[in-house]
Amino acid sequence: MTGVTLSAYQTRSRGERIWAFLRHEPLVHFVVLGGLLFGASALRQSAERETIVIDPPAVQAMVAQQVQFLGHPLSATERRHLVQGMIDDAVLLREAYKRGLEQDSLVDQHLVQKMRFMLTGDLPEPSEAELRAYLAAHAETYRQPATVTLDQVYFANPAEVPDGLLKRLRAGADFEGLGDPLYMLGNRLTGYSERDLGDLLGTDNAKQIMALSPGAWQGPLRSAQGVHFVRVVTKQPARLPAFEEVRNSVLEDWRRARQNAIVAEQVAELRARYRIVVEPDAGGAAGDR
Repeated sequence: MTGVTLSAYQTRSRGERIWAFLRHEPLVHFVVLGGLLFGASALRQSAERETIVIDPPAVQAMVAQQVQFLGHPLSATERRHLVQGMIDDAVLLREAYKRGLEQDSLVDQHLVQKMRFMLTGDLPEPSEAELRAYLAAHAETYRQPATVTLDQVYFANPAEVPDGLLKRLRAGADFEGLGDPLYMLGNRLTGYSERDLGDLLGTDNAKQIMALSPGAWQGPLRSAQGVHFVRVVTKQPARLPAFEEVRNSVLEDWRRARQNAIVAEQVAELRARYRIVVEPDAGGAAGDR
């Protein structure tokens, strides 16, 4: 849940969990907004003051969502807390509209995202053959870069490098504990790509290290952090992982691509209902669309 750690959430009372759920669960906010704005709860005007009606279908929808989340039926107290939360949200929503807060870019973005979700609907599950075909068509996206595992001895102050250190390291001196800790990484860096090394030691040093053969200590290499002596232990070439290794990522990417394609098609049809005018200073070519 957004903003509440699991351990902290579990230690709360059931009543407190209701409030946490209402305040931090985005899906609940969609349900409340959808219900209150589009019919689940009617907003009526009276001679004295505005009336907010929380009707049974809206409450039932919220109760069902809460039961699914908590995994048990609601007590009478929990149900009262839930209804009170709906009332609070309804009041705040009405006040937000009075203050013109619906004319806000964040609100616009939420509504656009909600429309994209509605246009997409429920996607059918792809077959394994479809996922494998997607992986083959986008292989470079999933290709893992070459990596190295290396030992290093680092000194933040170049003046503190002992005389003859490289010679001693090549002669087999114990390097564990030598030098200074580099971001608490220790003396061994495992599975670093050229990009990883570039972020840590600089682009030129990264290229040089990736070109080294395993076995021999090299140095000193100078970076913005100080001085480094390194020894490549192993090298792994770039590779395309097996389908089983990246299946979940491929599935997620396939769904996103499918959703984008459906939305693009639906939006193209919806555009035909509008006369779109792009003003000269708004960017792109001006004129009717």
